[in-house]
Amino acid sequence: MIVKGSLLKQRREQLGISQGQLAEGICHQSMVSRVEKRGHITSMTVLKALCMRLHIDISQVAELTNENHVQLSYVRELVECFEYKKAKKILESTSFMQNMEDMVMPEFHLLKAICYSECGEPQKALHFLQMAMSGTLHTQTGLLIEIFNEMGSVWIKLDELESASDCLERCLNLIKSLPETKAEALKLVIVKVYRRKAELAVASKAYPEAIDWVDQAMNMLPKVNAYHELVQLQKIKIKSAEELGQQAEKKEAMLLAYAAGLFSQDQKLEEETRHYRSEMDSK
Repeated sequence: MIVKGSLLKQRREQLGISQGQLAEGICHQSMVSRVEKRGHITSMTVLKALCMRLHIDISQVAELTNENHVQLSYVRELVECFEYKKAKKILESTSFMQNMEDMVMPEFHLLKAICYSECGEPQKALHFLQMAMSGTLHTQTGLLIEIFNEMGSVWIKLDELESASDCLERCLNLIKSLPETKAEALKLVIVKVYRRKAELAVASKAYPEAIDWVDQAMNMLPKVNAYHELVQLQKIKIKSAEELGQQAEKKEAMLLAYAAGLFSQDQKLEEETRHYRSEMDSK
């Protein structure tokens, strides 16, 4: 049967696990390699097991099922769109953890931490970040970057700026260690680290530094489906430019944020950014 092998590979790399780790107890590593490269598999049983281990809905890789299980990949999509309350409700449901593989537990704890942090519960967020860290392998570089980045975010919220700086420096060091191909695959993760650095600079009232980090993030921002992240970056630039009295830069950032909301086809994001248009027209 034809499957989306590239999607399986993307999800595996997102979790930072090897083909051998994914295949263990299910099939031979060479089968995983063939599925990823050729997009073809003969065994539905093996495909279901691989998807379960990756915590991805089989309907995302093959249109041969009516199952409708919510998976971590869907929760991550909600988090990427800043739908924290909806994601949190799913993560807290007692049925959600059924049949969850050990290798995705660090991601589960990370996503739960992000939701708690964004819903105003930073201490709970730190607890789940510690749980995520304890279950993450040193080879899972992308996941480690995400965990340290979120720790930095929580410390910023708690006004512990030195601790936040330490966490974000760890992120930058991990990013520097990435091979070029891995860095390309983790573009959005790296962008989020740069955004946190910008948020830390704003908290420290270092507004020129904040704008510099936003510009670096924009240069790395993926061209597709990154509207929510773009808006967050421009919000930082708007505030920083306002503090520095840079009206032209502020107006440009407002225009970018408005345009992102308009083209996102996300009603909530469009409504959130609509006021920038009226503010620009009034000036």
